[in-house]
Amino acid sequence: MTGHDLIRRPSAIVAIAWVCFSGPALAQQPVTENDTHAKTLEIYSPAFFSQFNPNTALDMVDRIPGFSLRSSDTERGFGEAGTNVLINGRRPSTKAQNSDDILSRISAKTVVRIELLDGASLDIPGLSGQVVNIVARAVDLSGNWRYAARFEDGTEPQLLEGEINLSGTRGDIGFTVGLELGQFTLTEDSVETYFDASRTVIEDRTEDVFLRNAAPGANLALTWTPTTGRFANHVANLNASFELDNNNSGVREVFTAIDPNRTSGESFAQAGEDEVEFEISGDYAVPFNLGSFDGTLKLIGLNTISDSESETIFVLAPAGQPAVRTAFAEDIKQGETIARAEYGFKSNDRHDVQLSAEYAFNFLESETRFESNFVSPVYDTVRVEENRFNARMTDSWQIKPDLSLQASIGAEYSSLQVVTPRSAARDFLRPKGFAAMSYKVSNRYSVRANIERSVGQLDFSTFVSDRNLADSLMTAGNAQIKPSQSWDLSVEFERTDDKLLSGRIRPYLELIEDPIDRVLIGNTAEGPGNLDSAVRYGIDAHATLLFDTLGLPGLRLEMDVGIGDSNIDDPLSGVSRQVNFNEEYRYSLFARYDIPSSDWALTSQIDNDESSPFFRLDEVRIVDVRKPFLSAGIIHKNFFGMRLSITGTNLLDNTVIQSRDRYLGADRRMGDLTRTEQFERQRGRRLSFVLSDTF
Repeated sequence: MTGHDLIRRPSAIVAIAWVCFSGPALAQQPVTENDTHAKTLEIYSPAFFSQFNPNTALDMVDRIPGFSLRSSDTERGFGEAGTNVLINGRRPSTKAQNSDDILSRISAKTVVRIELLDGASLDIPGLSGQVVNIVARAVDLSGNWRYAARFEDGTEPQLLEGEINLSGTRGDIGFTVGLELGQFTLTEDSVETYFDASRTVIEDRTEDVFLRNAAPGANLALTWTPTTGRFANHVANLNASFELDNNNSGVREVFTAIDPNRTSGESFAQAGEDEVEFEISGDYAVPFNLGSFDGTLKLIGLNTISDSESETIFVLAPAGQPAVRTAFAEDIKQGETIARAEYGFKSNDRHDVQLSAEYAFNFLESETRFESNFVSPVYDTVRVEENRFNARMTDSWQIKPDLSLQASIGAEYSSLQVVTPRSAARDFLRPKGFAAMSYKVSNRYSVRANIERSVGQLDFSTFVSDRNLADSLMTAGNAQIKPSQSWDLSVEFERTDDKLLSGRIRPYLELIEDPIDRVLIGNTAEGPGNLDSAVRYGIDAHATLLFDTLGLPGLRLEMDVGIGDSNIDDPLSGVSRQVNFNEEYRYSLFARYDIPSSDWALTSQIDNDESSPFFRLDEVRIVDVRKPFLSAGIIHKNFFGMRLSITGTNLLDNTVIQSRDRYLGADRRMGDLTRTEQFERQRGRRLSFVLSDTF
């Protein structure tokens, strides 16, 4: 972020000055009581997880029957709660770190208990469904570490992956510091065939693909929770994170002509990207009386900056002809600054009210360069800015002991501009709100219903033109794009039982306005743009079956499945089709057997998914996975005092098949099919070793 950006946005300084976010250090705060209206579905003591020998709070949460984590890192602004995790009764207030990150930095030995709560019964706006509250005690010093190594035939071994976290307290100050190094490598081989419109083979191709990624990072969280004196019951948090991300990938392709009118040869594409991301965030909560109401005022600030430099080089070398070289380079800087205030109070014994106001500033600045053997370098610069204001009032109403309702009403005003001398800002005023009902039918069964008016997150990269050199695709930026809006409806049926079967089934429906699809821009270009409407619907289910009471102690089966469909009117034909790459189905089955009276455990998992086709104006792309992804592993929970996991993945050697129908001419997909490209790509089997422990 430049000094110019800070001058334009004094809120950035103000946001950072409000001492900052509920990061991982919250795990070391004194235990706080939950809202008196909170419905506790289950309470899990550390003894429940002892058979798994957990190292972190994440290891424990992953074993809660019927529960699954969700994160909100793609939410618009900070807004209401999106993640279903609380730490000592407080909401983690960060966007750079997801629920997995936060929980993995809390040592299991500091966890007093884990409470499974009904989100709609809490006085935290936006929480619905199952919510876990990690109640952790403060200790002088604790920590955990993890090291991983992965091996795959034909691929460089991954030997530099791991993390270490250290937490502690000194008086009223708690801290967490963490270092991590992510690494990922892969190679894939594929065979590709080109067909003409009559399905006659016209060209054969072979591909070799590689990818290397390294992502070192560091994080720091400080918390201040005085229990005596004039600042008793005040809570302040400061959180900072830093990550480097280095990506290198390439594809070498050899093509052999079958049709005499085509040419044999080879090509090579190589892409590299270096990205730096930094976030500093914080909050300060203080008891505050407003008239006759005793409440809490919370001030929140966040500032995120990222800088990415990338370049792709593509060389095409037809046999007997000069090679053609093209290159596309891009430098993208983007950031988000948020300043938010929340005031919560009890209006009476049954109502918890929160008033909130939020300001957010987002920007993206892109500089691109395109060049080739035959074209002088072409440069383009785009800067996009959005100023956004959001205000809400939320009421959490405990109607009866077994019935609660949370309702919120508010509005968002945003000013969106592509910064050029001739471009004026576009202003939008959008209503927002939700209503969430929860009814506890019995000790085991609950029903929930939710309706929400939401505004979608806008990807600023849609304003920037892009090129895929290897596939000869151009995507134009669209200066007139706007966020989609939707009515989101869902009903959830839940069963909670830590002895046998726990799970939930959730039908959902999304009525989307201004959905983003591929549209014609100008006379010839194609890019993202808004259509009139779309519909998404489906059913999600998640369940855990424990076999202890069925005569097989230590065995559990977890299931996560979903089916979905969608409708949108195609911008070319006007005929209804599915939304691009909408999930059609997914399934994941996980089994774990902790062998009684031993330190050994066996695991296995199988999963697969399929999405709808992706429609450009001149092509249709379909991706299919021929075989499911199967893994199996063995765990030793006391390997010289550490936990050792050995896992084999992709045991079925699954194959990804992609079919690409291409159309040429002014009529695009409404015209004649020119050719079909179909490839089958295989990734090798992989063996991983993970060592972890606490201290």
